[in-house]
Formats: sequence, C-alpha cells, structure tokens
Amino acid sequence: MKWVFFLTAHFAFLIFNYRFASAADVYLGLEAYGNGGKALGVGLSSFGDSPAAKTLHSVLREDLLFTKLFNIVEGGPTPSATKIDALAWAGVGAQVVIGGAVQEQGDSVSLDVTAYDVGTGKVLFGKQGQGTHSNLRRLAHLLADQLTFQFSGQPGIAHTQIVFVNTQTHSKELYVMDYDGQMIIQLTYNRSIALLPKWSPDGKTIAFNSFKAGNPDAYLLDYQQRTVHELSMRQGLNTAPNWSPDGRMLAVTLSRGGDPDLFLIDRSGHILRRLTYTPGVDTSASFSPNGQQIVFVSDRAGNPELYVMDTAGANVQRLTYGQVVDSPAWSPKGDMIAYVRRRGGDQYDIYVIDSSGHNAQALTQDSGRNEHPTWSTDGRFIVFASTRSGRSQIYIMSSDGSSQHPITALPGQSESPSWSN
Repeated sequence: MKWVFFLTAHFAFLIFNYRFASAADVYLGLEAYGNGGKALGVGLSSFGDSPAAKTLHSVLREDLLFTKLFNIVEGGPTPSATKIDALAWAGVGAQVVIGGAVQEQGDSVSLDVTAYDVGTGKVLFGKQGQGTHSNLRRLAHLLADQLTFQFSGQPGIAHTQIVFVNTQTHSKELYVMDYDGQMIIQLTYNRSIALLPKWSPDGKTIAFNSFKAGNPDAYLLDYQQRTVHELSMRQGLNTAPNWSPDGRMLAVTLSRGGDPDLFLIDRSGHILRRLTYTPGVDTSASFSPNGQQIVFVSDRAGNPELYVMDTAGANVQRLTYGQVVDSPAWSPKGDMIAYVRRRGGDQYDIYVIDSSGHNAQALTQDSGRNEHPTWSTDGRFIVFASTRSGRSQIYIMSSDGSSQHPITALPGQSESPSWSN
C-alpha cells in the first residue's frame, strides 16, 4: 500500500509498508498513555553519523517532544531491519521504537524509518521520505506529523507555518517561518505598513492589510507564487480581513467613508452581504469552525466588547461586559474563543472564554503586552505576540497557558502572528 503527498514542485513524502490490521493497532497508547495518563514512551534510535542524519534525528526529536504526547527515550541498541532488542528498550521505558537509516546521493537525501512495538518486538510499519539537503527540516517535520497521528490519533502540526509582521527593515513587512521559529523568510518588500495577516484554510493564500497605496487596503498574497493581488481598495477602511472555514469568503471591516461595519466579501472583493448596521466600530471578525457564526469586536455599547452573530448578521449576542477587548480567535473545536483583554494602561493579556460567553480565564498575566492569539490546527497550542522581553516577539503556549516560550528573537518588533492549517 503506497500513498504519495506532493508538497512542492521539488519535494514529496512517501508512506509505505503498512503492516497492521486496523487503526486500533496504530493508536498504540491513546487509552493507556493519553487522555490524562502518562506520555507514551517512544524510543528514538540513531539515524546515523552524517550531518544530515543528525539533523533529521534532532528535528524529529524536538517535534515529538513539542506535542507533549510522548516521552522520548534514547540509548537502546540500534534495531535491525526486522527486529529490536525489546528487553533493552523496555528497560529504558519505551513502548514503541523508531529506527531510521539515511542515504545520500549528491543533493538527494532519503530517510527510511521503521516503527517497532516493544511489547511484541514486531515491526508496526515503515515509512520513507525523500528530499534534499536544503529541506531536511521539512522532511523531519512531515515524518513527525505522521508518527504523531499514528501513535496517538492526534493530528500533527510540525508541518505548519506562522506568518507574522516584523519591523527590522524599519517598515512593517510580512515574514513566514516554521512552527518552531526556524526557516524565516521575508514575504513582502513594500517599504510600507503591513498588518494583520491571516492564512487561508488551504494554506495557499494570505489576506492582509497594507498602506502601500496610502490607504488601509486589503490584499491577498499567493504564497507559492509570491504575488500580491488587490482584495478591497474602497474609500476609507478595508481592514482585518479573515477567512470563512471553506475559504470562499472573508469578513472585513469597511467604512466606505462612513461608520466602520462588517461585510462579507468574496475572494475577488465583491460585497456579498453587509453584516452590521449599529453605530460604532465593528471589527476583528473570526468565524466559528462550522462557518455558522462570527465573533467580533464592537464598541457599540461604549467599550470594545466581544459579540457573536450568525453569518447572516442576525441573532447578535454580547459575550463580555465591562472590558476592553480585541483580536478574538475561535478555537478549531468551536468550544473556546481566545481574545485580548486590557488589564490597565498599556498592558494586555490573553484570555479564553467559552463560546457562550462564560468561564473567562487568563492565560497570560503581568507579562507586558500580549496580543493577537491564534490557534494551532489541533487546538492544543496558541501563538501570540508579547513585549515581555522588552520588544514584541512571537511566543507559543499550550492552550491552558502553560509552557510559554518565545520562538523569535529578531531585531525590531515581531507581531500579528497567524498559524496555518
């Protein structure tokens, strides 16, 4: 059985040799080790001594550790092609073992990986990845995601990317990086102000704001082609575009010379529907995962507060009271909304609230200005910007607020992150 996933014109990841009877055999420790239990012990054997082998091994190890689903153990004997020393690996705490071999020919690199069940000593499955020396990290990320899914049933996020804004060129330009803060690439060179990038659901397009034409206009950036197209260039505000789950529409704030209201537009910028009519500023829209509702910020009652409505603009409900809020982001599961709340002065924290407006919980506290939360596609992590180190940088935390750590240390200010699917 063989599947091929083409990721770019120059890279493919191959999966082969499935040797298990059912999906239950794959999700090896979800009952015993997941769902509040201890992490599944994953033995990681050496992939070889070449620089490429060591890079693949190191990145895979960090990716698996990041998930918090696995306890990575090392030091056991190298497996053969068909078996492992089950007793030795069990002694260091492994329930499964990953063995790998790297072959290099010119710029081409191939990685053959075999997974073994320590309990039986048998081969569970094999995988093969192919790439080049320039995309070793990508190869390891893809393997990590496959292993994460097959060992836990959870989707992997190591392949995902984060787009953000940085000011190191003395302009606000868009940049992209891997989920772990590596492989940073500058995307725009407009020498202007770019703001509020948002990935499309298919990861092919980034909606954003720019002042490059002298007005707060909305644009679409084709990620593969690196080309920029106009989305909305209307008089006044064309701000905070955000995608519907199917990628066919965007919610955007338009003022058209008057009151800023929310509108639905298509990918060509044509207005499909006006959503709000109430005096005040309505902005920062985020769709629910099922596409049936939109959470947004409005100051119609005085302070900027959270509201939710259906995608026809009806059934408006207020979620917060007596707060100053911004940047709501609906969780992938639809049960929670992350948002920014001012705690005083220029200090802001990230909160989560359930979709009915109850049980607000602070995820950050007393750590500068924390803004622009967005969720990982599995709903287990949140990326955000924070000034806690003195200048704004990009941070990641677990969805309960634990394990907060920076993933950028760039010159200038890094802000407005958006996590791809």
